Amino acid sequence: MNKSLEELENDYWKDIEFPSTLVERCHAYRKIPVKDLSTEQLRLLTGQKIGLRFLIPQSIAILKDNILAEGDFYPGDLLNAMLDLNDEEWSQNKAGKDEFLKLVKSKIPEIEESGDKRLTRKAKELIASGQGTT
Repeated sequence: MNKSLEELENDYWKDIEFPSTLVERCHAYRKIPVKDLSTEQLRLLTGQKIGLRFLIPQSIAILKDNILAEGDFYPGDLLNAMLDLNDEEWSQNKAGKDEFLKLVKSKIPEIEESGDKRLTRKAKELIASGQGTT
């Protein structure tokens, strides 16, 4: 996507009223074309539940190449941010949820091999809860 979240949502945030590093980063990342966002930028915005409708496809594309894609924290931190999305947050992107569920199912051996028990548990919980999803 050649457009930024600001352009896609036609929502240009005003000046920062309560500046913090997190808020400043979110404001800055919303101005970057979605296709140019880094794994870390996607992780942070997803974790803050910003622009999910547009970020989910980009995140899935990265996770298809590397299910344990790493932002600034640890291998799988983008996957972890995606696994933290709840049903309400997925509600505007049911096709994305189905695609993500299929991806996680297909990559569960790699997730298990990572040795990250929390990530493995969350992935298996998604699979178990998503059995009836379509």
